[in-house]
Amino acid sequence: MGGPDAVDRFLASTNFLPAITKHTPQLLAELEGIAVGADARFADLLAHNLMDEYWWWSQDQRHGEACSSVASVGPPALVGQTMDLDRLLDGSQCLVSHHDEGVTLAVLTSAGMVGLCGASSMGFGLCVNALTMLTHSGSGLPVAFAFRGALAQPDAQRALDFLRSVPHASGQHYAIVGRGPHGQIMTASIECSARGATTSAEANSNFGHANHPLASTDIDSRGSTGAESSSPLRQSVLEAAVPSVATADRLMDLLSTEPLCEPRRDDRDWFTFGAIVVEIASAVTINYALGPPDTDPWHSAAVA
Repeated sequence: MGGPDAVDRFLASTNFLPAITKHTPQLLAELEGIAVGADARFADLLAHNLMDEYWWWSQDQRHGEACSSVASVGPPALVGQTMDLDRLLDGSQCLVSHHDEGVTLAVLTSAGMVGLCGASSMGFGLCVNALTMLTHSGSGLPVAFAFRGALAQPDAQRALDFLRSVPHASGQHYAIVGRGPHGQIMTASIECSARGATTSAEANSNFGHANHPLASTDIDSRGSTGAESSSPLRQSVLEAAVPSVATADRLMDLLSTEPLCEPRRDDRDWFTFGAIVVEIASAVTINYALGPPDTDPWHSAAVA
């Protein structure tokens, strides 16, 4: 990001803290605790958690896309994704387990971040895809905080309601799969921007999503055209594969192969930082890879 002075310019020209304080105050406290524990500047850690927001603020078009998501109503219900990020973050991958009042959240993240994607013991999983061509806001709720705020909800329907209710800082697709308020399995796909949320797949259906909008027309005319994007190719692969995704193993295999998985390459600064597959049956299980799953092993943990 160019060092402390550049971070300070980024934060001074945006105003995310009021939305974070209003909608996810517990995450602001968590971030302050990370700063104290790491003996790091709070401003630097805040900026680290504003990844999607920094991309549009800096107009760095190298970061125009990241991640492929898949949802299946099952049984078993499944949601999973690749998380594609800058190779500078390689080595910071971790799965963090949060326990609060009988609820457990399992979150794939980069050290110092409040989270990227994950699962709740309340019976649902949540995955994300950057949609950098949608409109953004310097005062909305940033993606990392919107994700964790939704994951903290008591069921999948209220996670969806939360994402529909908050003002969004960045264009993002959210895939939600799991138990609704009456224990029924549901899936939801919404594309969020500074101007609201648009449903992008039929409710309770199987779907895949890459990094271009399938329903939202809230396009930022100043954004990238996406001319060199791999998103259309990945979307076509996802749509062809979704009908055959019936098990967690099948979904892990799918996410472990190109073009959905981006291997470590010396000539690329972009790679699959990690991946998750959440299975919701009688229990919630998160399968995760802390690196590109074509070479890095999958692990499994109960979310309870």
